[in-house]
Amino acid sequence: MAKKRPVINSKRLSDSSRFVTREELDQVIASLKETISSLQNNQSDNLGYLQDAPRPKIFHKRKDGKREKLSTTVDIVLFELIKQRQQSGQQLSHILDSALWNYFGCPKLSFEADDKD
Repeated sequence: MAKKRPVINSKRLSDSSRFVTREELDQVIASLKETISSLQNNQSDNLGYLQDAPRPKIFHKRKDGKREKLSTTVDIVLFELIKQRQQSGQQLSHILDSALWNYFGCPKLSFEADDKD
């Protein structure tokens, strides 16, 4: 007879005396798979799981804030994904702004007002 292994109870991490059945474990795994699939299929944000970076206001055909030019090369898979986003109407600059903004922890951008109140 195989021993059942204890699984940590999600309500109290210190309580490891609860055992789960194979059926309960299968239900949890099925639920996780469903959640992951739902997240992958519901990419309603412009960048999938990432937040869009804030967009600057435009004054006299110029964006508020300071901008710098960037030239680089990327992997072909990433390039194709960027092209798909552009074909759906997104600007390359906003795609890159959003990816970098998320990567660096969503800092305030040059056009955002400082909250010194």
